[in-house]
Amino acid sequence: MQEIPLSNGSANAHQRFSLQLGNNYLDFEVDYLSYLDVPAWTLSILRDATPLVLGAMLVPGADVVSGYRADIGRFVFVGDEVTLDNLGVNNHLVWVSE
Repeated sequence: MQEIPLSNGSANAHQRFSLQLGNNYLDFEVDYLSYLDVPAWTLSILRDATPLVLGAMLVPGADVVSGYRADIGRFVFVGDEVTLDNLGVNNHLVWVSE
């Protein structure tokens, strides 16, 4: 199990970073969507520029990538409902290898 580092605040509304998780080197894109009725954060994951997960919503208690056949393990989002300022503070994205 490994926590994925997420940053909060308007300066981090569009985050891009890469991590080695198990045998996969993955590129992450985390975006804040303020134009929705209820603002939210989304997650996209790419490997070698190939999209594996696109626009998955960060919802507390959810296995974020369960609907994708990405074969990259589980990504579980835990904690409070997200806001612009509490991402990575009151909630966390955790990777679990399978």
